[in-house]
Parts: sequence; C-alpha cells; structure tokens
Amino acid sequence: MSVKIAICDDSPEDIRTLSKALYSYNDSIEITEYSNGEFLVADCLEHDNLFDILFLDIYMPSLNGIETATKIRSAMKDVIIIFVSSSNEHYPEAFEVFAFNYIIKPVNPDKLSSLMDQALMNMSKDRRHQIQFSYKSKNYRIFCRDILYVESRDKIILFHMVDNTTMPCYAKLDVISKQLPGDLFIRTHQSFIVNIFHITEMADNHFRIGPTAINISKKYQKVAKDKYYDYLFTHMNSSGQ
Repeated sequence: MSVKIAICDDSPEDIRTLSKALYSYNDSIEITEYSNGEFLVADCLEHDNLFDILFLDIYMPSLNGIETATKIRSAMKDVIIIFVSSSNEHYPEAFEVFAFNYIIKPVNPDKLSSLMDQALMNMSKDRRHQIQFSYKSKNYRIFCRDILYVESRDKIILFHMVDNTTMPCYAKLDVISKQLPGDLFIRTHQSFIVNIFHITEMADNHFRIGPTAINISKKYQKVAKDKYYDYLFTHMNSSGQ
C-alpha cells in the first residue's frame, strides 16, 4: 500500500521543493498539493483517513498551519502531522496538536529522509496491531487503531469502529482486554475499554470520544487517568525528538 501524503503551503516553490525531496526518498508515494488550509480541512472532514502524513506550512493566510491541524485532528486522529516553517516561533503550539515533528525551511534532504524513516516506522507499528474473532461462523480481522471503544452488552462484545460501524462477537471483556495492545487501550469500566488515541476529552467521571461519553467507574478511575496522562506526556515528548 502506498503512502498518501498531503502538502499544504501557500508557496508553490516550497511545495515543489518538498515534493521533489519526497519523491527522491520514495517515488511510489502519493502526494496531493494544497495551497491553503481551508481546502485541506474540507477534504479531510469529508473523507476520514484520507492521508497518512501531512506536511503543513505554519504561515498561511486565513487558516494558518496550527489552526488547520487543530481542525483536521477532529476527523483524522492518527494522521502524522509534520510542520514546515521558516521560523521555530510556533514550536510549542505545534505539539499541542500532537505534531510528529517540526522542521525548518529550507528542508534538508538528509534530515527529511531520516524523518520519513521514523514516520513510516511509526505507521507500520500502528498497522501491525490486529485482533481476530468470529461471529456466527464468520471470521473477522480488524486493526486495533480503527477501534474507538469496546463495549460489553448482554453477553456480547461490541467493537465500535471509526467508520461508525459496530462489529459484534461472543466473548468476555476480560479476554478481549488481554488481546488488545496495552499501550493503546484503557479499561474504564466493567463494560468499557477505550482506544486512548481517539479520546477527545477527559472529565471527572468519563472520557469523551467524539459525541460519545464513556463512563469511568471509581474502580478504574486512578489507573485510567494516570495512563491517559502518561500517554499524553510520552506522545508529546517522542513527537518532539
């Protein structure tokens, strides 16, 4: 599967320079070019998981790179965001939207190659995690990153997916919990496990995933919140390397 990349920059020359460097790294990648953040946001909101990697210029008219990234995160939680700028002035803001990295123009081809190696390795790790199950004599295999949360209801496990589908299976939540990657999922309740990557808000007694509030029971409250804070801290630190 080819890697899908979007470059968003109001400078055609900078787009050409970055595209050339990326094709030199790997000529099989797919690059889509955008001259402003509004067009990119519109496409991303209409089509989930449209791109694997986004290169965003910071200084753009109307929507700047930070604002563009903030809007895109609502639709594409796992997209890798790399900011490209002529200044490091906005470095702290970049990692508030979980940027993977922040590079300064002009782009150094060697540094870009190293950065792409890291990004692709990160993507491959996410895509390796799968879970298999059967339901009514049919076998299924799903990527863990595509699970929003897992619910136990009436002796049936329900996998709530990013594409708004729900996939059922007969199992116990304790058994499913052991099959899920521990660094990506948080047990919040005797009936719920959430994908840490898709959490959009944490309150006193629930996590929110988009419009859905997932209860955090007293039994799991401290462990669940500590794990979420650890994830935020680790993710931001690793993104800044």
